[in-house]
Amino acid sequence: MIRLLVSVIIITLNEVENLEKTLNSTKNAALMSSGKKIPIEVIVSDGGSTDGTIKLAEAFADKVIHSQKGRYMQLNIGAKTSKGEILLFLHADTILLRGAILRILNKFQDPRVLGGAFKKQWSWSPKVTLSKFLNFSAKFWEGFGNWLTQLIKEFPGDNAFFIKREVFNELNGFSPMWICEDFDISRRLLKFSKKTEKNVFNKLRYRKKIAYIRSPIKTSTRRFEMYGFFRTVYFWFKIYWLWRAGFTQDQLRKLVPKYKITPQFNKRSFLRF
Repeated sequence: MIRLLVSVIIITLNEVENLEKTLNSTKNAALMSSGKKIPIEVIVSDGGSTDGTIKLAEAFADKVIHSQKGRYMQLNIGAKTSKGEILLFLHADTILLRGAILRILNKFQDPRVLGGAFKKQWSWSPKVTLSKFLNFSAKFWEGFGNWLTQLIKEFPGDNAFFIKREVFNELNGFSPMWICEDFDISRRLLKFSKKTEKNVFNKLRYRKKIAYIRSPIKTSTRRFEMYGFFRTVYFWFKIYWLWRAGFTQDQLRKLVPKYKITPQFNKRSFLRF
């Protein structure tokens, strides 16, 4: 197996409630079934936390980067200061499962693979109770979302997006965007993958690949808990399709003023609509 260094880049802004679990999961994700650990580099790119996130990151991560607030800036500066041939971008509330790093490396055994992402599984707070209808709706949305991302190869940030460094540099990293920077780089990667190359041995043309790992990662449902289930889904559809329709980032801010990039946990015990 070709051994490439994977740089795990985690972006934070007042994430003291989530970060330790996420950082521990990255170490667990690098373990093989034999117990041997695959070398990784863990970088926390912080956007100005004031809640103890920095202290926690310094205790667990290999490197802590201080960035201006803004997801695209934090992602780009984290990538710039990393050393790995493969870049894995994580939200602070996204949990990798054991073997995740090996699964990424296995995908890159195929030289045609440029990048990709994982299947996503929602991790509900044990304090939250869902009605039967909402439980069904949540499972449907999770399944539909996974099917759709696998089909169109456009990945939200909480699907744990990974990419070859050389390709990331070729794409000039994440674009300067308030939101949808994850979908944007996914779309640009897909367009890049469709460029053909000539195989000098058999003179056949072939397409580069975008990988999809069906073994899931887990991500927090705190946005559902904050806004309510259907309101959150409405926000996501509205933001995505307005962006696809060509609305500017300033226009998106004005049209969705109540949407927060970094949500907080709510203390409600029953999830509302």
